[in-house]
Amino acid sequence: MSDNVLWIITDDQPRATLERMPRTWSRLVQRGVRFDRGYAAMPWCGPARASMLTSRYPHHHGCSTNQTHAPFVQRGLDQDTVATRLRAGTDYDTGYFGKYMNGLSRDPAYVAPGWRRWVTTVGSGGRVNVDGENRELGSQRAADRFALDRLTTYLERQADSGPWFAVWSTSTPHDPYTPSRRHRDDFDGVRWDPPALNERDMSDKPSWLRDLPPQDRARMREVHEGKLEELQDLDDQVARVLDVLRETGQHERTWIFFVSDNGYLLGEHRLFRKEQPYEESAGVPYVVRGPGAAPAVSDALVSQVDLMPTTLEIAGLDPDAGRELDGRSLLAPLTTGDWSGWRRRLLVENTNLGWAMLREGSHVFIDHHERGECELYDLATDPHQLDSLQGADVAGWAGPLGRLRSAKGRALRALEI
Repeated sequence: MSDNVLWIITDDQPRATLERMPRTWSRLVQRGVRFDRGYAAMPWCGPARASMLTSRYPHHHGCSTNQTHAPFVQRGLDQDTVATRLRAGTDYDTGYFGKYMNGLSRDPAYVAPGWRRWVTTVGSGGRVNVDGENRELGSQRAADRFALDRLTTYLERQADSGPWFAVWSTSTPHDPYTPSRRHRDDFDGVRWDPPALNERDMSDKPSWLRDLPPQDRARMREVHEGKLEELQDLDDQVARVLDVLRETGQHERTWIFFVSDNGYLLGEHRLFRKEQPYEESAGVPYVVRGPGAAPAVSDALVSQVDLMPTTLEIAGLDPDAGRELDGRSLLAPLTTGDWSGWRRRLLVENTNLGWAMLREGSHVFIDHHERGECELYDLATDPHQLDSLQGADVAGWAGPLGRLRSAKGRALRALEI
């Protein structure tokens, strides 16, 4: 029997918070492959989810704003996703549970092609779409709990049937922060003082950033606390899902991918939230556990666009059949441990704000191409991106990045090598 695949997608989770989830850390992270250099295709909820489902970078799928659902459907992108390929080419069952894309509230009866089971949250008011029928549950927390309950029921029912692919997309730890009674005091007073918080010398930053006022330090600490406490609830929920897989005998034949749609800035470089090209925003937690993948910590450059081709190859499909994908399958290096043929450089972009980022070696080159400004950091000596390398020859970085942000499919992947 073919292996099952589960994607767990969190919402606005900074990469560094993963280790504050003890059960997820011990049962998933330490038993899988953790990527220290995992990145969003675009660090913003809607465009990132479009990239995951289609293995297209934002310059390829064209959904540049956070109200992604309408253009995604209008452009026919929902007709060729990881789910439609699996349903057309394999005997895989498919199910989607939780948050889909921003803008779904304007199309509340929508059911995306390729998903046999569809339980999605609609907006943030507590409504859910169950296979095209809406139900009012009263709160986002209730809607998230409903989606999780339906996921676990789905997993239990799949125990004795064919292979399945499921997405569990939680709204945790997105604001507003409403941790359960059990965890709402777990991180009271937690310290928040990263080196880049309210960076003092902004002279090396793009001109539009230099006059930003400092963020409210107490507010940033409060948000950090809220995220950590909500993540304790998610930690319990991940453990519940893992328990179901073990109790139904499916854990040894199920691949689990744990990622976030984007990271989150909490005052670093005087910035708040996401969308920006710095590590706290563009970097995401990225973990894979599956049959034959030895536990490891990898420095391979991986992206959200790699989820779809990896899943298709697990299912026995050619990822490029019908349309060449922008991402790469992780399957071979995950099972062999040999990353020698993997990409050397990686693109991250924001087609809405007009910047693109090239990650290569220890360096990060950021081209604010619509503003005519750029930044270059060596993370080996400056991990918090406090000092852009002034006077550096950026021509050698701008050329490869410019070619990447206009390429797609095999041509894009060739440029990564």
